[in-house]
Amino acid sequence: MNIIRLDKNGNSARVTVHNGVAYFTGHVSREPYPTLKEQTAAVLARYDELFALFGMKKENILMLNAYFQDISKVSEFFEVYDQWIEGVYPAGLTVEAPCITPSKLVEICFIVAVDEESVQRMKEMEESAS
Repeated sequence: MNIIRLDKNGNSARVTVHNGVAYFTGHVSREPYPTLKEQTAAVLARYDELFALFGMKKENILMLNAYFQDISKVSEFFEVYDQWIEGVYPAGLTVEAPCITPSKLVEICFIVAVDEESVQRMKEMEESAS
């Protein structure tokens, strides 16, 4: 079975790829921005960086999972997300689930279809990290 695990740390990998599908771990804002809009923008900017690094495209996002400290503010998230996603309509899940750090207002993870060229690129990255 061919499973690629990139950016492994003590208990997980940043992204795991199997059968042409990439599963990202959740990401939160690195900076302590005070608003949900700012944190959402920061996390999505990080995903732009990761997609570029791994050769992925937003239009190949299959699933969004977003976890909120306060689900009543979900509309603030979608103001930023809807502009970022640019008319792509992945399946989605939004739930209220407290983050480990209360100042983190949103945690976002994606499931993304990846082409063979991207898979090969990630295999090479995994091998060079070993």
